[in-house]
Amino acid sequence: MRRRQARPYGHTVPATRVLSLLMGLAVLGMLYQRTKEPQFWRWMTNESRADSADVSESANPKDSLPTPNAPLPASENIVPGPNETDADELASLRSSLKAVLDRQPLQDLDMSAYWQLMRWSRTRPIAELEKLARRDLPYSHLWEEPDLYRGQPIRLKLHIRRVLKYEPSKNPQDLKLVYEAWGWTEDSRSFPFCVVFPDKPEGLPIGTDVDADFVFVGYFLKWMSYQAFDVKKNAPLLIGRLRPATKAVGSAKTSDWETAFLMLVGGVLLLSFIGWFAIYGLRRPRTIVAATTSAPDQLPDNWLVGTADDSRSEVTAERLRFEIVTPSNAVSVASPPIVAAPATTPDSAPHGRS
Repeated sequence: MRRRQARPYGHTVPATRVLSLLMGLAVLGMLYQRTKEPQFWRWMTNESRADSADVSESANPKDSLPTPNAPLPASENIVPGPNETDADELASLRSSLKAVLDRQPLQDLDMSAYWQLMRWSRTRPIAELEKLARRDLPYSHLWEEPDLYRGQPIRLKLHIRRVLKYEPSKNPQDLKLVYEAWGWTEDSRSFPFCVVFPDKPEGLPIGTDVDADFVFVGYFLKWMSYQAFDVKKNAPLLIGRLRPATKAVGSAKTSDWETAFLMLVGGVLLLSFIGWFAIYGLRRPRTIVAATTSAPDQLPDNWLVGTADDSRSEVTAERLRFEIVTPSNAVSVASPPIVAAPATTPDSAPHGRS
């Protein structure tokens, strides 16, 4: 028999397929990094809830700064008055902040500092206030040390999901309408910020299903508790101003095209790999075992002994009687041949008998 040497598994796979597999894994890795970003899945989520959305925060603060020649928003009203630059005003705020309690609803004891911070935010343009504000403040720091940042201006890039308006009671600023927005930053993720501002910028809709990017600059007051689906939660409350976030031209389109291209290339490579694996990968190499014994030159004399199948032989009466009489454990002994005598007739009786 001719021997055939079996090649090891994968020996015939060309190098081009291995290279395409590595490229596919690289594209899948890029897709994985892209899909880890929360804003990639916004279209799949119900973003009407105030506590179930994510917000992207600008990694480069310069992208969101207004240009020097950019006009101020039409709704930005400047009310001259004292602010934190005045020593007496600053001392008055510190005295009012002593009554503020964190992780509690907004109470009457908070309103003195509330309206004072509202007045401070209206004394200067938002561009000037933005220069004084802290940037990229970690959400955890604000939670762990609220007293350290209370009354300090903070800048946030919010992805706003809900905007409400209400008529406040009689107040020192004589404001008829106050707006409240809920939004998230990339750092806070699913934990919202609550921001209050006196003037609504153009392009900001009012409702519970809002999808807009805005930059907020204002003063931190407290951690305010609120009810969300029968669960008590806390959100930082800030008072200040709001303006639209400036986006680079073509950045959104580039991101969309990049995502679509990566998904297309990754899908094609993934389908190609699955097809190749289904056709070639599941095939196991045939192992041919060479014969180790050869056929004998001469057959033995008793090669037919025991080859007959007793189950197929004809059962005779003599064999059946022999098998019944002979026990199963008896040693078989060759029986003498039985010679049948010829039948006798009266005419052929032996002599001497009558």
